[in-house]
Amino acid sequence: MKHLIGVLSAVLLLFASARSEAETVRCESTGGDYRSCSIDGRAGVRLTRQLSSQGCWQGDTWGYDLHRIWVDRGCRAEFSVGGSSSSSNKDNAVAAAVVLGLVGAAIIANKDRDRRRDDRYDDRYGYGNGDPRTTIRCESNGNRLSYCGLPYRGQVEVYRQISSSACVYARSWGVDRNRIWVSNGCRADFAVY
Repeated sequence: MKHLIGVLSAVLLLFASARSEAETVRCESTGGDYRSCSIDGRAGVRLTRQLSSQGCWQGDTWGYDLHRIWVDRGCRAEFSVGGSSSSSNKDNAVAAAVVLGLVGAAIIANKDRDRRRDDRYDDRYGYGNGDPRTTIRCESNGNRLSYCGLPYRGQVEVYRQISSSACVYARSWGVDRNRIWVSNGCRADFAVY
């Protein structure tokens, strides 16, 4: 077990150095107002540190597209924005190998535990084992904008796409307060966690 922890630590250090070129952007909704911050979002964005006591939920109080991060209703946070476009294919290959190594190590480490794991129902949240609390079907028929209500606040993602038209976050679907919106022919079952 000590050997496995040492290997995982080394792998994590390699992965962190391969991803060290990510930019940190601070974006803050002060006074509860909507605010956007300019970025190059082609390589993705993730929230790394919440600064506010108000909640920051992707698709609800923060989100991003190719050119901006937006925050609303008091969400203040630091975001990791992609990496440098000068990253070489070698760096990408190292990062991919690291990820595969982590997955393999996790599978080996959890093999026995998974055999014994009971699938107890998590009473605190109403779901267990990473399953969504609920799924909601929302459809853009005739490429029209449609809204579907959310029964509660939570993380929302595409669970199963039904349409041949792509369902792309912030382009053909998103979350607006307590509802999911779809457009451009996106039809899907959405998971709410």
